[in-house]
Amino acid sequence: MYLSTKGDDKLNLQNNVKKIRQAKGVKQKSVAEFLNISQMRYSRIENTNKSIDPIMLEKIAKFLDVDVSIFFDDKLTESVISKYLLSTS
Repeated sequence: MYLSTKGDDKLNLQNNVKKIRQAKGVKQKSVAEFLNISQMRYSRIENTNKSIDPIMLEKIAKFLDVDVSIFFDDKLTESVISKYLLSTS
């Protein structure tokens, strides 16, 4: 089963995953190792407009120590990420 979203929503989801990973200073390789997949496959998760398996998304959220719902915020900005990361520290 994969998340069913419109094209723009999928891209937004992937962009949010990438933004949060980068804000936390985590490399793609580290997430990929945690997920037990190649770095190239993880890169495709962040950089293509393909659906993400919800279980994979939950694992990414767990690794990044965030609530999975933040990935779906359509107005995710650097200041929102900073406030969120501070509130969960």
